[in-house]
Amino acid sequence: MRNALLDFTSKDNILPEGTIPKRTDGIVIESGLEKYTGNWNRKTASHLLRRTTFGPRMKDIAEFTELTLDEAIDKILDFDEPLELPLNYNDNDDPYANIGESWVGLPSGPNTFNKRIGSFTARWFGNVLNSGNNVGEKMTLFWHNHFVTQMLTIREENYTFDYYRMLRENALGNFKTLTEKITTSPAMLRYLNGNENVVGRPNENYARELMELFTIGKGPQIGPGNYTNYTEDDVLAAAKVLTGWRALRDSTNSRYYKQLHDKSSKQFSSAFGNRIISNMEEEEYKELISMILEQEETAKFICRKLYRWFVYYEIDEQTENNMIKPMADILRNNNYEVKPVLKALFSSSHFYDNWNVGCVIKSPLDYVTTIYRNLEMKFPEEYKAQYSAWTALGFQYVAIQEMILGEPPSVSGWPAMYQAPGYHRFWVTSVSAPYRAVLADYVAGVPVIEGRGFSISFNAFDLAKQTSNPQDAPTLIRELTEFLLPIDLTKNQMEYLRSNLIPEGYEDYHWAAVWTAYELDPDNEENTNIVNTLLRTFIRACLNIAEYHLA
Repeated sequence: MRNALLDFTSKDNILPEGTIPKRTDGIVIESGLEKYTGNWNRKTASHLLRRTTFGPRMKDIAEFTELTLDEAIDKILDFDEPLELPLNYNDNDDPYANIGESWVGLPSGPNTFNKRIGSFTARWFGNVLNSGNNVGEKMTLFWHNHFVTQMLTIREENYTFDYYRMLRENALGNFKTLTEKITTSPAMLRYLNGNENVVGRPNENYARELMELFTIGKGPQIGPGNYTNYTEDDVLAAAKVLTGWRALRDSTNSRYYKQLHDKSSKQFSSAFGNRIISNMEEEEYKELISMILEQEETAKFICRKLYRWFVYYEIDEQTENNMIKPMADILRNNNYEVKPVLKALFSSSHFYDNWNVGCVIKSPLDYVTTIYRNLEMKFPEEYKAQYSAWTALGFQYVAIQEMILGEPPSVSGWPAMYQAPGYHRFWVTSVSAPYRAVLADYVAGVPVIEGRGFSISFNAFDLAKQTSNPQDAPTLIRELTEFLLPIDLTKNQMEYLRSNLIPEGYEDYHWAAVWTAYELDPDNEENTNIVNTLLRTFIRACLNIAEYHLA
């Protein structure tokens, strides 16, 4: 891990005992993008799955432990899960989509937006919760945080779903292709005012974010309006290139209008080799994107964001040289195909360096889904109950922790991914932290969680039986803590967790006795209740320990 546990310096950072991992002064991680050659075991398999999926199950870690590194990475990068369309599950007044049918592609009614968006966000959470052992959903969320739109600004459910589908279908694909698609997508045209960008009255909104946030990024300001990588004049020239596009109403298509396009030659600065882009009509925006992607800094900018997403927020000179630059070379040499970069990153010695294990705080979405997936919570199969559970225990529970799918707080994305010096500390605040504790207590403490039309539960016995020797207390404690927690605990922490399984004054053989009694007569309610209570108390303690917030 990057550091032992440090005290919080802000009153809003309230992880128990002030556990905030951070690289200590003077620590230099010398490992780089060279392939990892150490032992492949449960620890490395767990780390890979924690960073690339939304929470592994115990059987997933066991499966990946049996693979080689190359086999594990191939599985992580194999994303071909079909996209299920969101259903109308609760709106009897939708004029176009009956209950049980999808509204995708159908016209919008005057009052359909809220309930359709509700079903979309529920379905999105369901996709995350039920995703396989691959990086597809994590990358979909990465692109959502990169090419940000806000569904409440767009206010057109088909635009929003089309945008989400675009991100998901291109999650592991070509960055240039995705940038081109996003640029003329109805969602982005509406969100960043591309609809208003016309000859004679260029709107710079999208052109500015295309450069600053989506591709090359700002460098140091070296003069008035000059940000090293581009200038204010470049933004204006890019805006002129992008004129003429409109999102079509009641459609997920956009259209180029020749009469609205600026046909002049657009002069760019020395940052782009003084390039001139002449009129190319509807193909002109692709020339702009190609020009930006030709710059070495663009590949570095994207790779820094990938590094922060999957490894750690801090990028020092050593990391820049050993990781970012070679990752950027791979991206450029593969014509901006993303998968080769991810393969190199997830195979690297740097990724598995002990300093990079258990050093980031889980996002609210990560935290919630990891609990459900770690414990193999049983969600309903009937679609109305399913959507209700995904909404109440998924989307809404993540949203009250200040992470709303489809609605990042700004065009820059979630502050935890870009705002120094706090970065991932923004995920745990005085607002969000209590909800984490409530969920952990609720899930582990209540046999069945019931809501409007649904119930979910987890089986503590099934979890214990996946350990190698569930009747042996030391083995059970060790294997469950290794599964649930990303880093080793102190002796005092382990003793505390043990006290939740072995009551004060009892020895380990007490657990062996009650487990054996349960196995001999599982229908005996008294024996079953004793074991179930002890297991749930132990699991609840694991979920409430500070280290469970880390990945």
